[in-house]
Amino acid sequence: DSSLRRPPAAVARLLGLPADEEAHAVRRTRVTHGQPVAAEVLYVPVATVPALAALDTPPGPARARAVLHELQRLELAGQDRSVELGSAPADDAKQLDRLPGAPVLVVTTRFVADGRTAAVAVATYRADTCRLTFDDNGVELLAS
Repeated sequence: DSSLRRPPAAVARLLGLPADEEAHAVRRTRVTHGQPVAAEVLYVPVATVPALAALDTPPGPARARAVLHELQRLELAGQDRSVELGSAPADDAKQLDRLPGAPVLVVTTRFVADGRTAAVAVATYRADTCRLTFDDNGVELLAS
């Protein structure tokens, strides 16, 4: 599903957006073996995908596909991630079949293209379905 909305303040800072500016917000659920393991929102600044302004696509699944399609046209130069412990907000808890306040891992991924942040994804993973693995190459998050 996709709509235009103001991202949370921390995400707006990562995107380099003023606090009152809207971005495309693509919400999706990651599922493994039929079980929801993560609720994710991908925030994409309107300026990152300017071709969408010419499309007459209403908010919803078709708009989400259009945002993702336009984002794939960019040549991503890299990404970085942060992982923190948290508690599930009500909307994510419902999506993950958990009670609000349940323990979660929040993974924030910043995607870079053309020397600037092209998009930021905030994924809320059920803590009971994840494992972090640390090695010389960094950290890997496994959802089971």
